[in-house]
Amino acid sequence: MNYLVPAWHRLLDDWSWTIPRIEFDDAVSHIKTFQENQVPYSLVITDYQPQLSTKLNQLTISPSQILNVFDYLQGVNHLDNQIVTYRDFNWPADAQFDFTSFRIVVLVKGQLYARITFDTQGKILWVDYFVHDKHTRRLLLDSRGFISREELFNDQDQPIQHIYYDEHGYWRIKHDLSTGQVEVNNLFVDLTKHLHYAHLSALLTEVIQDHLLNHFDHDNDHLVVTLDDQAKIEPDKYLQYQPLFSLSRWHPYQQNLAKINDKSHNNLALLADNDETYELIKKQTGLDVPIIPLFQSRFNLGHSQRLSQERIGLFIENMTDDEAHQAVELIYQRLVKKPAAEALTILTYSIEKMQLAQNCINQLKENHQGEFILASEAPDEVEEILTEQTSIPKLDIDAQRITTPVEIGRQFDSLRIVIDWGPTVDEFLQITAISTGIPQLCRRSNRQVKDYQNGVICPTISDINQGLDYFLGNLKHWNQSLVYNVQLMNQYSAAELMTKWQKLFKK
Repeated sequence: MNYLVPAWHRLLDDWSWTIPRIEFDDAVSHIKTFQENQVPYSLVITDYQPQLSTKLNQLTISPSQILNVFDYLQGVNHLDNQIVTYRDFNWPADAQFDFTSFRIVVLVKGQLYARITFDTQGKILWVDYFVHDKHTRRLLLDSRGFISREELFNDQDQPIQHIYYDEHGYWRIKHDLSTGQVEVNNLFVDLTKHLHYAHLSALLTEVIQDHLLNHFDHDNDHLVVTLDDQAKIEPDKYLQYQPLFSLSRWHPYQQNLAKINDKSHNNLALLADNDETYELIKKQTGLDVPIIPLFQSRFNLGHSQRLSQERIGLFIENMTDDEAHQAVELIYQRLVKKPAAEALTILTYSIEKMQLAQNCINQLKENHQGEFILASEAPDEVEEILTEQTSIPKLDIDAQRITTPVEIGRQFDSLRIVIDWGPTVDEFLQITAISTGIPQLCRRSNRQVKDYQNGVICPTISDINQGLDYFLGNLKHWNQSLVYNVQLMNQYSAAELMTKWQKLFKK
């Protein structure tokens, strides 16, 4: 069996603060490879994750087994859900309920008594209680339908104690946040070795070693641990299982890498996600480690060659404000000369960079007043009259924020070329471009983009024009890029990535 220990720390957000965003995680990428190849795997969950069942559904993950530290401590051994509504709580007889878009506010005698917060699926996330308008405690609900943890707060609204419950309402462990000490309910004396622990990490480590991985077979099982400085369990606690530590730029790892490098006596198995991580590992440890890319290619060729207008995609997530403005200005100078032939879509992941994209478009309008109009700013009939009377070109320039893998596939389907001019290559964007069959313009050379084959390396922003000229305007070079990308797809397919995994496991 392959056991994966992910670095999942974040809890689900309040509905009112939840903003759709694309997220990356090395463990999820490894899992997708295993699932594509029908290779069984188990998850070892070390963090408190009361909404784990919701998270697994969102990620479409279906492990053979889930070994959950807090499920063990709280006596939960299933994934079955039951519905809990606000009416299931014990409210004062004179409580009044004020229903808002994201919460239910509970009032008693006109005073705030409680506030009920929901997740994006309409399930209760938590219930906050107040005394004289002061926040006193919070009840966190497990997505399977029971009160999982109670958080007590001081006068400064800071949590001071966490109390974990089982499905029947009995408290199992109490964690004093000021001292770090943990108390185990003596009703469950067989649950752990001791009733008191100096730190929560000591209890979690005991559960991992004595209960979750106590049947680990060194000859047939493999443990893959995401190395992460935020982990509550020290990485050296896994060394007895001869683990493979997965390192990626999605999780900080330098501190814990130093710890295990000192204690492993050169018998350390590490895995890098890309060339940059590989170089950092080699610099810190001197080890020559294998690389397995996190993202699989999918044969999903785009349809831009069927469109008369060649659309340029400019990815600005990793660019500075000045770089983004310069790149947009450079592309504008092309579009204004042949508005019917080319178009521009500015692509981002984050809200902040989406604002930058809008600022770039607004800056164009300010700097070039009267020189063009945006195709999106007036009905087609009005724009046609304006362009006929004034000969002002109508430019197709827009901005799109990518929040899901499905969304990036839809955007790339109509792109003829993509520009990723950040200091580091975005691997997800890159493998999507390869899978779609479109060329890429990058600042630095990398193993996925071969100069003047499936892309052009552009050391300066002004070089971008040369790359655009090479692939736009005719299909000769573009078709050559397509052929090269199809060859690369095989190298980054789920089957090929699984072959790399099998080689690692045989070592």
